[in-house]
Amino acid sequence: MKHIFIGVSSGLAAGLVILLALFNGPWSLDASPSPVASETQTSQPEATLEAQPNPTEEATEEPEPEVVQCSVSELEDAEDILDLQAQVINAETGEVLFDRGSATPARSASIMKLFTAAAALETLGPNYRVTTRVYADSQDPSIIYLVGAGDITLSRTGIGVDSVYDDAPDLVDLANQISRWNSAQTFSQIVLDSTIYGSADGEYQSVWDQRGLTNGYMSPVSALQVDGDRDNPLAKDSPRSTDPVTRAGEWFREALGESASESMVVKGIAPPDAVEIASVRSARLSTWIEYMLVVSDNSLAEAISRLVSLDVGLNGSFSSLTQAYQRALRDTGLDLSGLVVEDGSGLSRYNQIAPETVNELLKLIDQGYGDFELIRQGMPVAGTPGSLSYRFEDAVGKVAAKTGWIRTGYSLAGFLEPDSENKLIFTVYNLGDVQIKHREAMDALVMGFYNCGKALVNR
Repeated sequence: MKHIFIGVSSGLAAGLVILLALFNGPWSLDASPSPVASETQTSQPEATLEAQPNPTEEATEEPEPEVVQCSVSELEDAEDILDLQAQVINAETGEVLFDRGSATPARSASIMKLFTAAAALETLGPNYRVTTRVYADSQDPSIIYLVGAGDITLSRTGIGVDSVYDDAPDLVDLANQISRWNSAQTFSQIVLDSTIYGSADGEYQSVWDQRGLTNGYMSPVSALQVDGDRDNPLAKDSPRSTDPVTRAGEWFREALGESASESMVVKGIAPPDAVEIASVRSARLSTWIEYMLVVSDNSLAEAISRLVSLDVGLNGSFSSLTQAYQRALRDTGLDLSGLVVEDGSGLSRYNQIAPETVNELLKLIDQGYGDFELIRQGMPVAGTPGSLSYRFEDAVGKVAAKTGWIRTGYSLAGFLEPDSENKLIFTVYNLGDVQIKHREAMDALVMGFYNCGKALVNR
């Protein structure tokens, strides 16, 4: 029996082993997976915790906004756009959005006045005033000297009455001071000293159009003149003469009245021992700059440019101006190597400024460099009194720019601000033998820049 039980037990044990083998597979003494099992496992991609996109959700996601591009090619190709030089930049980023020959210096017309203003603010400062003085001869007090120092705003309108220039000093004020000095003194001779620029007479550049005198937008350059030598001191564009120094003396004699009725008016130089008996001061330079820019006053621009030349140690002549501006603006970081300044007003066709250089100055103005904010405040604005009053009617208050015109070109440079997101800085020259239609084509192109904003593309 014992053997039977052993046999049965052995049979049961063997059967149990077989059943376990069937369920668990072959036994192995090595706990690591078999080579076949290992290869099969690593050939499968590993799972990640990132959720897989749901096709339905993907379809409902909003597409990324399209990059809008805006071209002005049709306006650029207009028949009345002649020789175009231009650059437009994003005021916020400095990115160049549009460029046509902007690195090439060319005649800038009255855009030159931006550089005249900048040079004066850097050297003279916004509070600078010009003093006109009267001296008596130390040996013969009947001889007096009216000495010009560059103030062309000196006026004959009367105290408290403005000419085209606000807060201008007056000849009557000088006459009253002289009367208080010696009310009994009569005068035999009035000597006019306008030699601070090196010439006793006024100078009119040979390349300037003579119609500037008859049409009243320019006077000869002299250190002594009254009301910018206008026939009518209340009219901006009033005819001028060819001899502003002599006319200043004649108007001064009138202001002196009976005491000078028999005096001779001559040109000369005040001696060093002459005694000062009267003086008047101009309005601040900041006032001059604002008027010069708003209405593009050429005579003021020439006066300011000569004062800059004298202040940096030069002689105040036409030929000194390029070097004077380079000296005055050397701390600004502007590259002025291609700058040629034939005059401070921009009337000469031989002035040379590259549009990209103008834009570099405009960037400094926009950033509030030094006192340059005063230039921005003085720039003409579309729809307001000044040289942009009748232009850009669809952008009133949104275009601030310096205008320029000579007979061989139109120019415009400044700021376009349709909204706070699209502020642009721009300079445009439309050069050639121009008529009003060429200015209108240039304005249309600028309005194209305005309408595009920072979506403007360079094609």
